[in-house]
Amino acid sequence: MGTADGPDDSEERARTGTERIADFARTEIAPYLAAHPEDAYPRPLVERLAQLGAFAATVPAEHGGAGWGRAGAARIGYELGRAWQPLAGLVGTHLKLCGQVLRHGTPEQRRTWLAPMARGETVFARAYHEQGVGHPARLRTRVTRRGGTGVLDGRKSWVTNARHADRVLAVARDGEATVGVFVDPARPGVTVGEELPRPGMLGVSLAEITFEGYEFDPDEDVLGGWGHDLTGSLLAPDVTGYVSRALGSADAVHAHAVDFVRATAGRRPAAVRGALRLRVGELTTRVTAMRAVRQSLLGPDAAVTSEAAKVFCTMNLQEVLREAVLLCGGAGYAGPETTLGRHYRDALALLIVGAPNDVLLYRVGERELG
Repeated sequence: MGTADGPDDSEERARTGTERIADFARTEIAPYLAAHPEDAYPRPLVERLAQLGAFAATVPAEHGGAGWGRAGAARIGYELGRAWQPLAGLVGTHLKLCGQVLRHGTPEQRRTWLAPMARGETVFARAYHEQGVGHPARLRTRVTRRGGTGVLDGRKSWVTNARHADRVLAVARDGEATVGVFVDPARPGVTVGEELPRPGMLGVSLAEITFEGYEFDPDEDVLGGWGHDLTGSLLAPDVTGYVSRALGSADAVHAHAVDFVRATAGRRPAAVRGALRLRVGELTTRVTAMRAVRQSLLGPDAAVTSEAAKVFCTMNLQEVLREAVLLCGGAGYAGPETTLGRHYRDALALLIVGAPNDVLLYRVGERELG
């Protein structure tokens, strides 16, 4: 039995908090999308998520957060992935940065950043990826130190929330170390590029960022302090969040397709109804397997790695969408109902975000071969 401040109370607060976010995702996002362009920044939704504590999920209470932990973050990823993937990407990126500040930040950096990050007052983006670079040691973005001033130069590709972030953590090389620099994008030396054209993942910005002679305080603005190496953590990313996002999308698509078949099967010939049952069975089996993989991953004795789970679930999501579109026919491809189209456009990105599936498969194979 937990006390008022014990584990039971903490778990109940997490359940209550994530349930509020789930209710928001299931009742407020679809009406918003029906009334606003999908490629417009959803500021009202982002502000609502801040009010509901989504940005505080993984920040401990002593730093002003909710302290919902891994399970709470997974629930948020699932519910937002079920409703609209771009919001899941924005919140997931921010929570990832909260975790990095918590693990790698100096005591002063944790005091400075975690509370406003948890409140959603300071929303972060991460500028890490560079086109053609697959290892942090090969990053071309560099930091140098000129007396009491640090200087950042380089160009980053595919920065989520690039145009609306309050701060950016820029990942760069400093000699033999890979470091993170807290960047104020409003200051001189930072250029945020035009929105990158893409088929899906709209609404939340995706753009390049160029740093040219950006000056910073080398003692205060480097995550963990000057020379603190992030290489190890960048090579071992936790991609659990993408598993939850993929399952959320699959569950939404599955529910939509099954509802459509139930509503229309009576108007079909008997032979067609038999084929529909077979295809619904195949669709349901895929989604059921995805649920089992996620449950194992989040359990106390995971039988699957986050890399294998991410590959399995994001690849199966592509098949779930294909089968759902075939089940719904023309109504799944073109019409006023946008559920399938939106999930179809967004799902492709899940194969490459976080860490590309080919990279994860390489790591799984490398471990298997010893």
